[in-house]
Amino acid sequence: MEKIVQEFITKSGADQVITDLQAYLKDHPLDVSDVHDEQGHQYVDLVQEGGGVWGIALVGYTYALEKAGIRFFSLAGTSAGSINAMLLACTGNKEDTKSEKIIQHFLELELFKIVDGKSTNWNFTKLVKRLIQRAIVEQYFISNLVGFFHWTLLFLLCFCLTSFAANFFYDDARWIGLGAAILIVALITFGVYVFFRFKDFTRNGYGLNEGVFFHNWIKKRISENDIESNPALGKINDLEDFEKHFKRVPPGLRVRPDASRVVASPPANPMLSIITCDVVTGRKIEFPRMWDLYWAKMKDIHPGDFVRASMSIPLFFQTFTLSGVNKKSNLEIWQQELDWKGVVLPGKAQLVDGGTLSNFPISVFSNPAYPVPRMPTWGIRLMSSLPDVVSYRKSSLVSYANAIIGAMRANYDRDFISKNRAFDLGVKAVYLKGHNWLNFFMTTEEKCEIFRKGVEAGAEFLREFNWEDYKKARLANWKKQHAPEQNPNNFY
Repeated sequence: MEKIVQEFITKSGADQVITDLQAYLKDHPLDVSDVHDEQGHQYVDLVQEGGGVWGIALVGYTYALEKAGIRFFSLAGTSAGSINAMLLACTGNKEDTKSEKIIQHFLELELFKIVDGKSTNWNFTKLVKRLIQRAIVEQYFISNLVGFFHWTLLFLLCFCLTSFAANFFYDDARWIGLGAAILIVALITFGVYVFFRFKDFTRNGYGLNEGVFFHNWIKKRISENDIESNPALGKINDLEDFEKHFKRVPPGLRVRPDASRVVASPPANPMLSIITCDVVTGRKIEFPRMWDLYWAKMKDIHPGDFVRASMSIPLFFQTFTLSGVNKKSNLEIWQQELDWKGVVLPGKAQLVDGGTLSNFPISVFSNPAYPVPRMPTWGIRLMSSLPDVVSYRKSSLVSYANAIIGAMRANYDRDFISKNRAFDLGVKAVYLKGHNWLNFFMTTEEKCEIFRKGVEAGAEFLREFNWEDYKKARLANWKKQHAPEQNPNNFY
């Protein structure tokens, strides 16, 4: 399989990008963090944005960082970002390289199997899958399909009325009109039938797909790994195993002194933050930190459950539903974690894609106790075009609704960045215009292109990032927020 991975990297052109980057770094030694291990790796905290199959670009980006000697201490992500974050968290120890193994996982995965439909509606599932495929590949498929039914019904209606009018002159015209009327009734009946089948198809969380295939796939990938890469400790099969594995700190971790920083001890508490949204309570949920809101024991949870919850794209996948919540948790935990004001707990939870509330959770590693960080917080964004480009056009109700939803789902993360501009210095976007983020049946050539774009963005970021400027900006940001004599109203 290593040969297949290398062939993919070569075919994508990523190997040449890495060769050029390594040549550059020989003359410009990399200095991006004050946290190092005994092997000379530099450590960062990494946040990854969601974006469906665009997640392949995230793998390319982290591949470039690893090739430059970067390792990841804490990780956060939403949806597709949560997939790569979890695989980075589980595949080997923090000081190990992981990207080639993750590339192998994605090459082995048949993406369109993720569109698994409903087992109880298999024939209808196949129809829906074909429609989804054509809707993604053919740019105007949906509008053309709607137009076809619209004009067909209009034609038949006009033909029917004309035939009945012609009946005054030709006796046989009535039968032609009656045939057209029957066709109209048949088309309307078929439309109603499809509507109710579709409604039944979307039952249990209003999703076209159960998400069972993906859930089983991510759990299998996680459980292939040994705790702390030690076969004697067993595999990662539950949250307790994962905590033992992920909380391990690399040996020889040290912090380079900085006179402007108070804390000089090395970091000792790695964090993983996977974002999802509970639509029953209307709350943003961070896993695994909030696991005890929904489960009684860590042994009852597989880490893959968190990823399955985070990638539940509304309407595309069923919500990740958890029952018996009120029997497995208690009010004290809910009050502590969510400031819950209710006197009873909900009986179930329905978890959907965290991107509905926070698609780029850059705020999770913000700690005011560290004005000058020991290591940077980096972020990878996935975009179809340059940021802050006006793209909304008043052309339809759908585009209007999409503009409103897009503004709401991005507001939280944008608000944090606007108040903490220094964090933006650690963020790089991968631009993927022309690639559909729901194209689960993309060709190998398209996978190569998306992967290469991620590698190119990662390499470009390493050439641009200045660690000393980043630390100064973070300190200036902190001073601005903590200067009450100059800012009595706490305005940033």
